[in-house]
Order: sequence, then structure tokens, then C-alpha cells
Amino acid sequence: MNEAPALRRRRVHYFSGFDPRGPAFYHRLCRDEAAKPQPQGGHFSVGRRERLSPLNSRWRVQWHAQPDGHPAVDTEHVFMGWDDIIRRHWSRRPGALLREFFGTYAGIAQGVGPMRARALSRTAFLTGILPAVYLLGTLALGALAGALLALLIGPLAWALGAALVAGLWAFGAKQGLFWLLRIFTFIIRSGRAPLPEMQARAREWADTVIAMQQADPVDEVLLVGHSVGTLVMVDAVDLLLADPRWQALPASQPTRMVTLGQCIPFVALVPTATHLREALHRLSHHPRLMWWDVTARIDPLCFYNVHPLAGSGVPHRGAPQPLRHNAKFFQMYEPARWAHIRRDKLTTHFLYLMTPDKPGNFQPLDVLYGPRTLAEQVQRKGEP
Repeated sequence: MNEAPALRRRRVHYFSGFDPRGPAFYHRLCRDEAAKPQPQGGHFSVGRRERLSPLNSRWRVQWHAQPDGHPAVDTEHVFMGWDDIIRRHWSRRPGALLREFFGTYAGIAQGVGPMRARALSRTAFLTGILPAVYLLGTLALGALAGALLALLIGPLAWALGAALVAGLWAFGAKQGLFWLLRIFTFIIRSGRAPLPEMQARAREWADTVIAMQQADPVDEVLLVGHSVGTLVMVDAVDLLLADPRWQALPASQPTRMVTLGQCIPFVALVPTATHLREALHRLSHHPRLMWWDVTARIDPLCFYNVHPLAGSGVPHRGAPQPLRHNAKFFQMYEPARWAHIRRDKLTTHFLYLMTPDKPGNFQPLDVLYGPRTLAEQVQRKGEP
């Protein structure tokens, strides 16, 4: 039997989470992580960032040939931009955030259903209520401090109470709690009805993937989403699978999709999110899709080891996709560094994009840029 041809060129279409920092941040992260010693033995170099269009950027990642016989692999990393949309949904004024707070948590209570989310993932549930607990606690503490101090020092007490609220507000912002609130606001909006701007962007994304492969064919195309990026890429992949132009291209068989730290059930649970559930149902049963879903127990923002349709009422038992994988990050870091990582919840959510200290069952940069195809990675890393 003939061996499969060696993987020489790959294109990664990357969909970021709900992050307004855009491609510059992710290019810098890629460059910094690739510069670290790779525990699997590979060596990477990252080229400069180029702007493809007002929306999309790219950079090249070179996996250099190794003595073990693996050839060099050239990967074109394409950042699928939607940070312009994120910034339009990124409220900055405290008053706007407070209004969104009440509307968002009313939507969570009436739509998602906190107990339904808790049944799927206790960690995701606790992350979901954290901004509410902190914000309400901050307002209550400020009011209580002002009232108590008013008995002692008079009207000045209310100014001190306001200062306490401002300080706690700033601390919460630094810890990313209001970033979470903005994420949940976007998620609830997405669940109530498909956002026209995101539907248009999904069509643009699908057209971009097709056009780039038509103009410059590569051996493997990977569609990779992280965090909320796993949610917004669903429509693009669904459109891609239905497009005859894509199916006529050799590298589309099968279409390869990787979701990292997915939070899809946050929207799939919303009763009005029928559009998303229908797309997920098609993806879960599509015969020409390889979907690898990687989550980690340490990640507070993901639905760990949960099918994206779980709890939604849409049958998914026995669906061939996605192939779920537990990234055991706790085995991949030295104890002192792991203790530090565990205290930084934002970092734990980005471990899928970082170089670990030691080999393990998920090597992020090896999956994205290394010499093995996604099928080979799944076969090597899959667990019984």
C-alpha cells in the first residue's frame, strides 16, 4: 500500500475569541510561543504579519526539518478578523455596562437557564455567575459602607462609598470580570436571533477559505476556533460544507475543524437559537467533516468534555462528530509554574495556544504547525 504523501504546506484559518486586540496580539503570542523550546523536539520560526484585507491578516510559520526524518512544513496562518464587530459590541462606559448587566442576566435566567448550564458544567456555571456576584456585591458594599460611615462623618461618607465602588470596579475590570460580562452579552444577543453582521461575516469567511485554496492549493486546510471563536465559526463551516466550489477542491476531503475551549452550549441552550442548533446538527452528522473538540478541566470558560448540543433537546447521541479530547495540561507544566497558572484563570483559557514545559497529550503548536496531519494527531492523541 502506498504511503500518504508527506505534509509540506498547510493553511490555518484561525477564528479568535471575543477579543478586541485583533491580529497584532495573536501574531505576537504566536511568535513568543514558537521561540520557546518545543517539548516534542520541533523548532519553529514565525514571519512578519501581513495584511491581506481590511479584515484578514496572515503570517507564515516554518516548522524546520528535524533529524528524525520529518520534512519542513510551511504553514500560512490566516487570522479571520472580526475584531471590528467585537469593538462595536464592546461597551466601555459604566452606565452602559450596568444596563447590559441587567439585560444579559435576565436573558441568562429566561433563556440559557442557570440550572441547565450547571447540569452540563459546574465550572462554566460558576464562571457565568461570577460577574453578577461581583458587581452586585460591589454596589451593595459601597452602599453599606456609605450608610454606616454617614452615621459617623456625615455626607462625606457617600463620597467615600463611591470611591470604594470605583476601586472595586477597577479591580474587577483588571481581573477580566467585565470582559466576561461583555462575552455573555454578545452570547445572549447571538442566541436571541442570528446577528446579520455575523451572518455576513460568515459568508465572507467561507468565500475567503475557498478563494485562497483555489488560488494557492495547500496539502491541508485547518479551520481553528478558540473560545467564542468556536461559536462564530460554526456558520462559516456550515456554509463551506454546502458550497460546491469547496467540495470540488481535493484538500476539502474531509473538511478539518478544530475547536479549542468551546463554549457553544451557552448559546445552544437558548430556546430561540434554532439556527445554531440546526447548523450544529448538520456538522455533527456530516460525512465529510473531521471535527476535533479539545477542552481542559482547568479552563473555566469552556464546557469541558461536553457535546456542543448537550442539553439543547436536539438528538446527538451516536453522532460521529465532534471527536472530543481532554487536554491534560496539568501534566505538561512544572509544579511551580502550574501553581502560578492555576491562580490566573485568564491564562488557563489560553493554554490551547501556548507552549507547555513538557510533552503531553496535546501539543498546541505541533497540532497547528507540525509535520503531522490532523488525522495523525487525532490518532496519536485520542484516548480510549
